[in-house]
Parts: sequence; structure tokens; C-alpha cells
Amino acid sequence: MKRLLHIALKDLMTWLRDPAALGVMLGMPVILILILGSAMGGLGGGEAGGGGIKVAIVDQDEPVADPARQELALGREITTMLVDNDELSSLFAIEISEDADEVRASVERGDLAAALIVPSGFSRSVNEGQPVELEVLRDPGADLSAGIWEGVVRSVAVELSRVSVIAQTAGRVAGEQGLPPEAVGAIVGKAVEQAAASEERAVRVEVRQAEREGEPFGPLDYYSLSMTAMFLLFGSMFGAFSLITERREQTMSRLLTTPTPRASFIGGKMLGIFLLGALQFGVLYAYTSGMMRVDWGGDPIATLSIGIAELAATAGLAVLIASIARTERGAGGLGPLVIQVMALLGGAFFPLTILPDWLQPVRYISVVGWALDGFQAVQTRGAGLVDVIPNIAALAGFAVVFFGIGVWRLKDAR
Repeated sequence: MKRLLHIALKDLMTWLRDPAALGVMLGMPVILILILGSAMGGLGGGEAGGGGIKVAIVDQDEPVADPARQELALGREITTMLVDNDELSSLFAIEISEDADEVRASVERGDLAAALIVPSGFSRSVNEGQPVELEVLRDPGADLSAGIWEGVVRSVAVELSRVSVIAQTAGRVAGEQGLPPEAVGAIVGKAVEQAAASEERAVRVEVRQAEREGEPFGPLDYYSLSMTAMFLLFGSMFGAFSLITERREQTMSRLLTTPTPRASFIGGKMLGIFLLGALQFGVLYAYTSGMMRVDWGGDPIATLSIGIAELAATAGLAVLIASIARTERGAGGLGPLVIQVMALLGGAFFPLTILPDWLQPVRYISVVGWALDGFQAVQTRGAGLVDVIPNIAALAGFAVVFFGIGVWRLKDAR
């Protein structure tokens, strides 16, 4: 055990004295968090590949009688206008729902980019000339998608407002003349045809940002977690460098001729990688939560447990890379490639919800995917330690597989 600790601390001190290593481990993730959080905030969880931007409509309106027609059901008309439009159907995947609370929760989780809620009594208020609001919910992590939907709803509201103002004016004037209801209806119908000429608005759109426990969720929150999950894996590259250097300089062979067990040597290397990653995780967690005001969620124990499990997988990956690459140059090419592929599959660069539903499970073949999924569960859904046990178990499984294959390939090293 003493030799194991000496090997781990020696590697840790070597890496801490290397400015390039510290830049990759600490500087690059901070820079990427800032860049991606600012420049790519429009990509959010409500966009679906091939099916359009995911939005929802909740119609709580009740039809009312109107002198100009048998029934006034504006909520139903708005829904039909949006759903049956060919141009809109190619852009949006519109879900019709009757549960406003569930739709609000879906927007808060990022499952929907935006939603429209037509309130109860909407037709009655418009028929009586009373101000009324359409409610648009937006996912702040999908600014671009939600903004498009908001613009469409505003356009519908403007048109409906013009019709309402003209119809109410015409009906009031005709009624003051003592005309029968049939004549009033005919006049109102004719006036509606001229509604486009009106610029007045009786219907307003209220826009609200979806909130998570009182605080808005934005792209900076997402990329703080995703870049941390990705850059924790870079410790595997430095660990592989160390193992290959020891093998090339025959330090490994000399140590293995002493009473130092192979397990102590490999274990010390893995512990050094783990300690470096723990330091990196602590710095990134403190910086993003303290300086950037990123909310990592309400259960730091669950978050820390996910981080520990990912660091174990990182240490195992270092052994695997070292067993495959024969030189430091080879590890320098293979390591970043493996890490970037895992980051891409795991959703580090963009939310995987923009992909088709059938492709989204690809995250589960990636260490980053399991880690990020667990971090987000704590951050956005209030998950606790018990809830993220599957993520921790999957990451531990990666660690065992990587380490097992790596040690098996290194068994002949002297």
C-alpha cells in the first residue's frame, strides 16, 4: 500500500508541475464552457431531428354562442390553424395535450422547446371585448426554437386581434341601429372580411421563461456539466502517457523485479489519475458554481458520487489506452480521438434531444453520456443518490471492463 501511494503522489506532482497539462485539464474546459454557453444557447432540448421542433398546445377554452355564427370556439380555431398549416408542420412537431401542468413540466425539463396554452374562457372574453392573454412557455435553453414558436403565436394573436376588434365594432354599431340578430350577424361577417385593415390588438401574448425551482435553466448550466464530464476523461490520456513512458524507459520492468507487486504499480498509476481528476473536478465544480452561478442541483453527494464513478472509468481507460498504444505519440492520437467520440455520443457538445428519438440512446455506449445524464438528473430533476445508482453502476462497469482488458494486454510487459 505504501508503494502504491508513493507512485500515485509522484505522478500527481509531475502533472501539477506541467503547465500544458494544467491548461488542458483546467483552462480549456472553462473557456469552452463560456464559448459554448454563449454562442450555442439556441440549441435546446425541444428540437427533434427529422420531426421538427417539439412544441405543444393546450386548449382550455370553451365554445360560446355568437350572433354572427352558431358557435365561437377560438381555442379550437387557433389549434387547427397551427396544426393544419403545411409550412408549420414541416418546422414543428406539435403535440396536442389537455394537461397544462404536464406540458409546463415538459418545457421545464427541456423535453419541449415551447408551448402554447389557450386559457379557459378565451372565446367568451374575446366575444365580450375583454382583454385576454395567450400563454407561451419557453425553454430558456432553446432560445432559437422557442423564439420561432413565439413569433408564430404572435402572428396568430395579431390576426385574431384584428378580427375581434372589427367584429366587435361592427356588431355594436349594428345593434345600436335596432337591427335584428340575423342582420347584425351579416354585418359582422362582412366586417370580418375587412379585419386585415385593422392594426388594433385585443389579444396579447404573455411570454414566460420555464423555471426550475425558482431559477431559470440556461445553456451555461448545460455546458458547465457537459464540459466537466468530457474533460474528466482527459486524465486518461495523461495516465496513458505515464504508463507508456515507464514501459519505454523500462522503469516498469525494473520495478517488477523488486518486491513491488504488479497490482501496486498499476494501482498506483490509477490512483494518481484518480487524484488528478478529483482535483480537476473540485476546481471546475467550485468555479462554475461560485463564479458562474451554475446550479449543480440540490444533492451534492449524488453529484460527487457520479464524478467519482467517472474518474474510476477514466483510470481504467488510461490503462486500456496504454495497452493499445506503443508510444506517447500513439497515445496522443488515440486518447483524444476516443475522448472526442465519447463526448460526441454522450451529448457534450449539443443536447441529444435534437436527434431523432430512436438515435438518442446512443449516449449509453459512452462514459460521458452516463455521467452527463446523471449530472443533469440531479441538476434539473432533483434526483438524489438512489436515483442515479444506475449511472454510477454503469460507470463502474466501464471502469472494470477498461481495466480488465488493459491489464490483460499489459500482462507481458516487463
